[in-house]
Amino acid sequence: MRTIFVAVPALLFAGMAVAQGNGRPDPRDPGAKVPPVEFRSAFEGYRPYAEQDLRDWRKSNDEVGAARGQASKPQPAQPAGKSEKAPAPQGHGGHK
Repeated sequence: MRTIFVAVPALLFAGMAVAQGNGRPDPRDPGAKVPPVEFRSAFEGYRPYAEQDLRDWRKSNDEVGAARGQASKPQPAQPAGKSEKAPAPQGHGGHK
C-alpha cells in the first residue's frame, strides 16, 4: 500500500514534467513569448437583408410538381361507391 502512495505521485509529477517539455511556453510565465493575437470581426462577410422579388405561387407550385415528376393537375375524385376504406382499428395484438 505504501508503494502506491509513493508511485502514484511520482508518476503524476513525471507526467507533468513531460507535458511542460513539449516546446510550448509555460502559460503561467508572464514573460513567455507568444504569437500576436489576430482580430477577426464577427461581421466579416455580413450581407445586409435585401427584399426578395415575389413570384406567383401557382407558377412555383407547378415547378415543384414538375421536379417531383408529377403533374400539377388536381387528381380526379374517386366515385362514391368505390372509395377505399381503411381497416377498422383493432386492439392490442389483433384482439377486438
